[in-house]
Amino acid sequence: MYNITTPITKSKIFNNHLKRVINDDAFAAKTIVVCSVLKDVFAYSVRYETTMNNKKIPEKRRPFVAAMDLASGVVTSIAQISVGFSIASPKVQNKLWNLIFKDAKFQNIGIAKKSFATILALIGSGVITERILVPLIATPLAAQVEKLFFKKEVNTENKSSTNAISKLKNNSMNIDTFIFTSDVKH
Repeated sequence: MYNITTPITKSKIFNNHLKRVINDDAFAAKTIVVCSVLKDVFAYSVRYETTMNNKKIPEKRRPFVAAMDLASGVVTSIAQISVGFSIASPKVQNKLWNLIFKDAKFQNIGIAKKSFATILALIGSGVITERILVPLIATPLAAQVEKLFFKKEVNTENKSSTNAISKLKNNSMNIDTFIFTSDVKH
């Protein structure tokens, strides 16, 4: 059992992870990509919460902006993991290394290859996903998320049925309360 007063550097899990990062270029690159994705998941969660509580954004636009934050977060996470892990694979790394540094001479080729793998996986996953894939995929996905989770179709046969935004406005409920209570049959 791990004692809370013991420094993390004495932890068996930490030391095994560190040894693997030192000895395996692909694992080191994947670890960096996962850290970047975790940072983005946290950032998009905070953005969603901030958007839903931001009174400066008009109430009728808030759901789409929040849906865009959610869609961007999901697409960014999935795409970064996919692209980053693909770039970090030894097969791809060897091809790229041979293509770019075919005749180059390095004092310590091991450090150079590890740095190359890590930097390329991080930059590749970040640039390719956040600047190319996310804008193409997240916007249409945000419209679907908004339609699914934030707006309800108005039923013309039943006058008591209204959309989610007006229910929130009329009842002064927050979105979490609405989602919880909308599932209850009256």
